[in-house]
Amino acid sequence: MLFIMPVALVLIMTMLQDSSFKMLEEKNISVIILDNDHDVFGENIVEGLSKSKFFDVSIYDTNSNTGLKDEVAKGNYLIGIVIKKGATSSIRKNLNKDIYRQFPEEITESVSLDTLHAGSAANVDVFFDPVLKNSFKQSILSALREFSSGVEAQIIYDTYAALFKELLGVEMKKPARQHRLVEFHEQNASGLKQAAIPNSVQHNIPAWTLFAMFFIVIPLSGNIISERNSGVSLRLKTMPGAVIPSLLGKVTVYFVIGILQAYLMLLIGVYLLPVLGLPQLNVNHQYLALLTLTIVVSLAASGYGILIGTIFSSQEQASIFGAISVVIMAAVGGIWVPTFMMTDLMQVISKLSPLNWGLTGYYDILLRNAGITEILPQIVLLFGFFVVTIIGAFVYTKKVD
Repeated sequence: MLFIMPVALVLIMTMLQDSSFKMLEEKNISVIILDNDHDVFGENIVEGLSKSKFFDVSIYDTNSNTGLKDEVAKGNYLIGIVIKKGATSSIRKNLNKDIYRQFPEEITESVSLDTLHAGSAANVDVFFDPVLKNSFKQSILSALREFSSGVEAQIIYDTYAALFKELLGVEMKKPARQHRLVEFHEQNASGLKQAAIPNSVQHNIPAWTLFAMFFIVIPLSGNIISERNSGVSLRLKTMPGAVIPSLLGKVTVYFVIGILQAYLMLLIGVYLLPVLGLPQLNVNHQYLALLTLTIVVSLAASGYGILIGTIFSSQEQASIFGAISVVIMAAVGGIWVPTFMMTDLMQVISKLSPLNWGLTGYYDILLRNAGITEILPQIVLLFGFFVVTIIGAFVYTKKVD
């Protein structure tokens, strides 16, 4: 139960939440496009969105019995784009008129071109799924404006080139490649290529590993109560100095179980989840930091189980309180709902949970390539929690005796 159930929980929760975490990463937003323009503007939008890492582009099948708007309304796609017929022609006519207005009338009258009549504005219909966040809406609109600007720049160049050839007989050379005047270099402060927001695997593997390790409070506390009720604990107390060795002996056994749980979960993240089509867990070669953090987490979980088993007098009391307290610490600590999705108040409260200390440490290792030095605050807090629980159990035992 201590191994199979956590594994099942990790697999189910990771697969259920994978699409939600992809949405948080603003990647793989499904877009369906109908290009009725079939010219530079429409081709530029389709090519640009297809090359983008944020959008998963599909071309609308004109033979489909379902309208593009209906496809979005049904939730099959998050965004639908309809590029109207003649969009490029409208852009070209409007730009040409604006350019010719810049020249004296005696020059433009002599130009035998029929592009002086402005057309209507190019129309693009964009349909959004109602569940789509405003930030995603702005991202697609910004992308469309960028592609539109690129087309406008190209048309402006072509228009000026035609004017120079007509008026001066000079044929301008077309640049082989459009160079950006401003380049934006995206970098994470940690130096990693990935963002600081975890994907489904980076969250669920450490989150449910922590949950499983702390849920060891139920068998551990039950074992202590069972020994006490059977008289084994009393016989151990008759031996001089047997209290601390007895407590540490139990810590050692369940500490090893916690380490094995964590190791199994990590193996699942590295080898099994990619087979299921999910992201692979990458620990960034910070094996020592990962091992150290896992050790103190297992110690903290074992210490908490010993404290619960020492204080409560029946297995029913220990099981109910232990299970509910772990569930509360997990909920508050960001196991179910990541802390970056919580309100500011809940983010402050979450820092009181030992599970949050562990999860923060794992985040630092997986997302920020942190070593032992960077996660030292979490290590100290978890080890301090273990020391406090062991001292609490020892003091309570002495007091009762």
